[in-house]
Amino acid sequence: MPQPTFRSFLGIAKESVFGTAVAATNFIPVKSMKPKDKQDFLEDAGQRGSMVDSYGKIAGTLMSEYDFDGDVFPDTIGFPLAGVLGDVTTTGASAPYTHAMAVLNTGTGQPPSYTLSDYYAITTRQYAGMKFSEVGLKFSGDGLLTYSAKAVALGSATASAPTPSYTAVTPLAGWVGAVSIGGSSNLTLIDGECTIKRPVDAISTVDGTQAPYALWSGPVSVSGKLTLVMEDDTQLLNYLNNSQPSLDINYAQGAGASAVQVKLHMTKAAYTAADIDRGKDYIALSVDYEAVANTTDIGGSGGYSPIKVTLQNALTTGTYK
Repeated sequence: MPQPTFRSFLGIAKESVFGTAVAATNFIPVKSMKPKDKQDFLEDAGQRGSMVDSYGKIAGTLMSEYDFDGDVFPDTIGFPLAGVLGDVTTTGASAPYTHAMAVLNTGTGQPPSYTLSDYYAITTRQYAGMKFSEVGLKFSGDGLLTYSAKAVALGSATASAPTPSYTAVTPLAGWVGAVSIGGSSNLTLIDGECTIKRPVDAISTVDGTQAPYALWSGPVSVSGKLTLVMEDDTQLLNYLNNSQPSLDINYAQGAGASAVQVKLHMTKAAYTAADIDRGKDYIALSVDYEAVANTTDIGGSGGYSPIKVTLQNALTTGTYK
């Protein structure tokens, strides 16, 4: 019998030991989930006197990739953000707790690993040892704040189905956001995006197991795009003069224990392109930017970081890391 797509759900939990699967502790409302187990096959190409080029396939390493996306919920968005950045400092004695996230620069510099639990009606598959390689946020004045996430994990395995439970937190409308460029409020942003990337390399060793020895996270980079109503040359000059202004995208709503926030702060946003766009009845400016690492946007591990992300929600210390 066919199985219904809309019964699917996604759970996540922080691991204590890399690759040791744990049951889901939080559940992420998602719009799409794209799991992919990646089995390598090694060719037996030893010639045997026949007009063929392959005599067999030998199982090689096994790992997986997992992409998912949806609307930003100010609590569960912390998992991919903490997973790609690594440095998390949580403050507050009660809700709302404040979670400050930046690049981790101490020890091995490795962010936390997670277990994803993907229920798809037939069964549940767990993806342990998961490391995030990319998190992108998109914002516009006429839509919801949305995200996409990409991750690498060990090969999947079946598990018991968890019982999903969701908070009462709602997604954020795009118009709720407040934008500042160079320390000044900007009311002309039409839409934009911010993408945090870091490569994740699979290290395979001769150790008697098919799974990678480690999934190793590399350096962090941050880039994005902005589309603004072009009222004057201010943002064009930021590009031409290489001014590298600060950039803040701040979404906050609610009060008291129900207050939530998603804030992206980049002390230095270097404009790498600025194109005047006459495709509509008004003139717009399309800007590409890259966040420059600095010693201001750092967490407790010090060093340099190109971005500092601040979340406010009801999740306690130790949830993300």
